[in-house]
Amino acid sequence: MLGRIFFLLGRIFSPERRGFETVPPRRYTMRRREPLDIDRMWQHSVPVPMPNRPVCVTDQEAIDQLARLPRPPRMFLWTDAERRCLPDWGFIASVRQGVPPEGIEAELDAWKGQYPGAWLAVDMRDGVITPSTARPLATVLSEVGRPVLVIVSRSSENEDWPQWVLPE
Repeated sequence: MLGRIFFLLGRIFSPERRGFETVPPRRYTMRRREPLDIDRMWQHSVPVPMPNRPVCVTDQEAIDQLARLPRPPRMFLWTDAERRCLPDWGFIASVRQGVPPEGIEAELDAWKGQYPGAWLAVDMRDGVITPSTARPLATVLSEVGRPVLVIVSRSSENEDWPQWVLPE
């Protein structure tokens, strides 16, 4: 008897019969299907750089903001050539011929041990070779353990890092 019921139900709901269409089951989700109107830039600047939270500035903004601090920190620029360093800033090589990305990251780790109170500035200006790292750069910068300034050429408004602006 039960077998006959299944047979009849199978014939009633079979796709071969006219008037019955198979549709995929509807999945109810909370996701919106249309894109949101999102501004990709950071809405608010950061008043003071925090460890493991990189901020974005131009080179002139960095000089101006650091001069306003009560005790300006010792600065090191992680860049591809020492000639690109700003006045009174130390140099850390971001690329070296024949050195793999792991070696560049090891040099950064050694620098962290040698200068525990220093701040790091990463040179991302136009024409500069970005640091060679084995892991994504954002991951490396978020694990430095000290304030990090990302130096850019033009506008310090960036998708990846908030702008650094000291309050007046």
